[in-house]
Amino acid sequence: MKRARKTLICFVIFAAFVLVAAGLAFLIPWLGAAREMPAGCELEVFARGGGEYELSWTAAERVGDYRISISQAGEDGAKLREFDVSGTSALLSDLPEGEALSLSITPLGRWRTIGGEFLRPGRRPAVAQLTLEPLEIGQFECRIDDEAQTLELDMGPDEGLSYELRLLDGEVETPVKSGGAKLTVSFGAGGDLPMPEHGEELTFAVRAVRRSDGLTLTGTPSEGISVDRQALLPGRLELDVEDLGGNRYRLSWNETKGEGYELQQRVDGEWRTAASFGLEDAREYRTGLLPSCRDEYFRVISVGGRVEEGAQFAAEPAEAYIRTGLCTTYCTIWPLTELAFYPEPDWNAENAGSIPAGTALCVLAEENGLFKVRYAGEYGYVDSNYCLINLPEYMGDLVNCSITNSYESLYAVHGYEIPEVTGEVVKGYEHVQLGDGSSLAPYLYPCCGKLYDAAIEAICRGYRLKIYDSYRPNEATRDIYDKAEALSYEPVPELDIYGEVPEELPELADGEVLTYLRLWTEGSFGLPNFLAQNGSMHNMGIALDLTLETLSGKELEMQTDMHDLSIYSVIYKNNAEANLLSELMKGAGFGGLTSEWWHFQDNDTRSELKLNIYMYSGVSAEGWTADDIGWRYRRADGSFVTGAAEIGGVSYDFGEDGYCEYRQAE
Repeated sequence: MKRARKTLICFVIFAAFVLVAAGLAFLIPWLGAAREMPAGCELEVFARGGGEYELSWTAAERVGDYRISISQAGEDGAKLREFDVSGTSALLSDLPEGEALSLSITPLGRWRTIGGEFLRPGRRPAVAQLTLEPLEIGQFECRIDDEAQTLELDMGPDEGLSYELRLLDGEVETPVKSGGAKLTVSFGAGGDLPMPEHGEELTFAVRAVRRSDGLTLTGTPSEGISVDRQALLPGRLELDVEDLGGNRYRLSWNETKGEGYELQQRVDGEWRTAASFGLEDAREYRTGLLPSCRDEYFRVISVGGRVEEGAQFAAEPAEAYIRTGLCTTYCTIWPLTELAFYPEPDWNAENAGSIPAGTALCVLAEENGLFKVRYAGEYGYVDSNYCLINLPEYMGDLVNCSITNSYESLYAVHGYEIPEVTGEVVKGYEHVQLGDGSSLAPYLYPCCGKLYDAAIEAICRGYRLKIYDSYRPNEATRDIYDKAEALSYEPVPELDIYGEVPEELPELADGEVLTYLRLWTEGSFGLPNFLAQNGSMHNMGIALDLTLETLSGKELEMQTDMHDLSIYSVIYKNNAEANLLSELMKGAGFGGLTSEWWHFQDNDTRSELKLNIYMYSGVSAEGWTADDIGWRYRRADGSFVTGAAEIGGVSYDFGEDGYCEYRQAE
């Protein structure tokens, strides 16, 4: 009996243990499955259209399943829908729109026992009051500001909604910008979005948004808004100029509407295309060497694209003005005397021979007071101090060169001609005028600084220096003197070169005949005051015969004509215009002559260089000349050799443009 009781007690204890263990086996997983929605859980309802809405919410910790319960609002509201989902979103459909609904999202915890796997509804569900509505967007203003590269939206009157602009990519929507009734989206560097690529079109849609405590309702999308790169690009070109030095420039411009660009340069009053650019090309252009002291004009235009009514181009063109500086590169020079030819820009280098006076050379560079040139196929250097430089190339439009001795000499004696001189090509000037009507005007290079100063001052006062003569061959000096002197005692013709009798003439005694001698002497002067007999400052290239003209090209009236070899040309008879010329030239450091209002010379340079050189012969343009493209051989008339030719015993092939295969060394 005792044994049976003991057995019973053990059984009861064991059974109790089993029951407790079983209870714990059930209770512990059940307790472990307790879940709750996070504090501040955010719910979003996204209208898909057609009565469908996508519900999403903030994930609860360690939860994969949720129970969605929807009922009519109010304490007695009928339950409309209840279902379980995995994940943090659910599709809502077939629910009344425009009615107040109660929504709850309950986290479901999973727990397992011997009997299987179960779901435990959690505590503290996310609860919200919801009214389903598509929040459809009607008409709104959409504007692209191509200057600011922005898309601007105006949704109209403020209805307590906010709005969200979304980028569409197939079924994928990416939020871009949200805000009130006015939205602005910027493109490009530092903007909200990068610029669309060429040929790429971006499509956007706007959704209205209503927010309440813990709930965001996003409406159906608006009609698509398409934006491409062209629409965002500005309609105005801007052209920037960077000075690279040595009269070379970099032009760059912004990207604008159009399908490409043309960089144009104004030549002879017309725009000529220098280069064309595609949309993918770098928007920059590097000029070659621009001429010295010139006004240069460039512009960039857009090509193709949609052109607005009344416009010529898709984008408004931009122009740039460049005033070039002094530059000797590619200018023509002539040695005044035989010069040493140095292989390096070093005065102490052993020379590689010499270059004869009057040889036409092309300046390739200026280093250490030396000009780099090419002579007889070799590169080397010559002393720039003893070189004549062609003023039209070097001084540009600062001066106007009209060397009348090269086509119709003005030398006369108060209007009376000097036979074989007046109206003729002066000896030694046969190759000064070029085929295009322009003239060579050689002038000693060190003197150009003073001439530049005088030219600038003249322009500041509204005038331009007009040069009638610069370097004069010694053979011309002697020839003109001899022919004039032979007329000394000859009576002047009845009429002057204009078919008239000059208004001013010396008073003659009864029976006295007016001679050339009387017109240039009058007791105080002689022919040598007007014409050097053996050598002049012109033969050294340091003297100029010049006058003044307005910037429009009208020559100022002096007391006599240019090269009037008479007592009426002396500076004591200067009128106001001649005095102005004298003021400008002497103010720049030039000296003058008492007998000629037009003559000025650089005495300082002559002293510094100890000049005692009279170059006998005239100059010519004939010789090798270079530019940024290559080398050409120029004839005396300024034209270029083309085709096959032999020069200096060497055969060359020249293209139609005159360039040969030989190119300037780097």
